Amino acid sequence: MKNTKNAALVAIGAAALPLLTAPPVSAISKPGISITIGTISCAAGSMNLLPDSDPGRFRLRFSTWDFAASVGKDVPAEKARKSCTFNLIFHFSVPSTWALESISSRGTADLEPEVTGKVTNEYQVSGTPAHEISHAINAPTRTWQFEDVTPLVFLPCGAERSLILKTQLQVETTDPAKAGSISLDSPDEGATYSIAYKKCPAP
Repeated sequence: MKNTKNAALVAIGAAALPLLTAPPVSAISKPGISITIGTISCAAGSMNLLPDSDPGRFRLRFSTWDFAASVGKDVPAEKARKSCTFNLIFHFSVPSTWALESISSRGTADLEPEVTGKVTNEYQVSGTPAHEISHAINAPTRTWQFEDVTPLVFLPCGAERSLILKTQLQVETTDPAKAGSISLDSPDEGATYSIAYKKCPAP
């Protein structure tokens, strides 16, 4: 599950739409594709649509200025874990099927010795089991990036399913005097999802 690959991620100046903690629904689109975003539980952030050189793929990036987990002497215990979960529904102008192809996550770390960070990405097609990919982050790491390839399993044509995504950051230590944090807190960082799609054959 933890296969990796290098991918060039090219940001564009797309308008950022807020993902709020309440249950509002927003949408983003490109020619022939629109994506409904229903927030389940999330810190304030944005979801942007990124370009891809392959016309059969597109990328989505979640980024936020306030997504960090931390521990320390005066840090509340609930700050040690931060998570964001939301679901995506894809709409195509012609009948098509899709599959999650890869997940890229990147951010920063500030960890003292004996403090460990962990980033976990979970994905699930509605009605099927969830899958989880985790990576440990140790001192003296300052920046981190993980590229994970997921099994390319296309939905049956005609199936209407949502893609549920969860990103979680966690920091742990056995010494309460130690401090540390990991974060995704920059629009140029965060979690990026590559989605492959193809046209369904005519009935």
